Amino acid sequence: MARALARLVLVGLAVTTTARANDSVLPIGSAAPAAAPMSGSQQVETCRDLERRIVHEPEPVLRIALAECYAQLGRTASAWAQFREAAVAAGEAGQPELAAQARARAKALEPELSYLTVNTWKGQQVLVTSDDSPLDEAVLGSAIPLDPGRHVIAASAPGKRAWSTAIELGAHADHITVSVPVLPDDFDLVHDELQAPAVATRIGTTATDTTEAPDGSVQRTLGLVAGAIGIAGVATGTVFGVKAASDWADAKAQCNPYPYCGSEGARLAEDAQTSALISNISFVAGIAGLTGGALLWFTAHDDEQKVPELGVGVGRVMLRGRL
Repeated sequence: MARALARLVLVGLAVTTTARANDSVLPIGSAAPAAAPMSGSQQVETCRDLERRIVHEPEPVLRIALAECYAQLGRTASAWAQFREAAVAAGEAGQPELAAQARARAKALEPELSYLTVNTWKGQQVLVTSDDSPLDEAVLGSAIPLDPGRHVIAASAPGKRAWSTAIELGAHADHITVSVPVLPDDFDLVHDELQAPAVATRIGTTATDTTEAPDGSVQRTLGLVAGAIGIAGVATGTVFGVKAASDWADAKAQCNPYPYCGSEGARLAEDAQTSALISNISFVAGIAGLTGGALLWFTAHDDEQKVPELGVGVGRVMLRGRL
C-alpha cells in the first residue's frame, strides 16, 4: 500500500508540472472542488498522455490520476467513471484502502453529475448513438451520466431515414431528455428523386425503328440483373448485421460499469457501428434491387414497342419504361 501511495504522489506531481502553474491535482481522499475550471491545452494533453499510459499500464494509481485530470477539465462523468474503475482495479490488486478512497472520490462527484435520457418509440428497433458511440438498448429510457458540453444524438434503422439532434448539456446536475421520433421510410427519398427531371438515354433501338422492335426479353434481363444485385445486397447486409451484433456484445463485455469502457471496448464499439452502417446501406440497396427486379420481370410484355430508358440525373440513375 505504501508503494502504491508513493507512486500516486509521483503521478500527481507529473500531472501538476505539465498543467498550468495555478492548477493542481487533488490528493486522494480530499473533497471534490465545487467547480474545476478548464486548464487549457496543456491540461488536455496531460489527460491524453495518461490515457495512452493506461493502455499499457492499467494500474489503479494511473486511473486515479486520470480521473483527477478529467475533474480539472470539468469532465465530471468521465472522472466519476474512472474513479469507479480505479476502485475495482485496486480491489482486484489487493489494495483495499486505495479502493475505498477511489470510491469516496466517485461518491463526492455524484451530486455534480449531469445526465442524458434517450427515449424511443416502443416497437421501433433503432440504433441510437451518442457522439457516434452506440447506446445499448438496455440503457434507453434511463438517465446516463454524461460530460457537460455539446453532444450529438443520432438514430438509424434499415430502410429508414436517419435522424439526429444536438444538445448542450450543462454542468452541475443538468438533465436533458431526448425523444427519438418514428423514423420514416427511406423509400420516400427514392420517390422524390424519380419525380425530378432526368436526361434520358435509350438502350437498344430508337423509337423510330419499328421494323426491329424488341420484345420483353430486354426488360426481363434487366430485371434479373437488378434482382441479383438485390440478393447480394441483402446477403451483405445480413453478414455485417451479424458482425455488428457480435462486436457490440464483445464491446459491452469490456464495460465495467456501462457505458464507460476501456480502449478495447471503444474499439469494438466503433467496429460495431461501422458494421451496422454497412449493413443498413446493404439492406436498403438489396431491397431496392429486389423490388426493381420484380417490377421489371412481371411487367415485361412480349409485344413491347417502347424500349426501356435509362435516366441519368445529378446524383441518381432512373430506369423508365412502359408498365
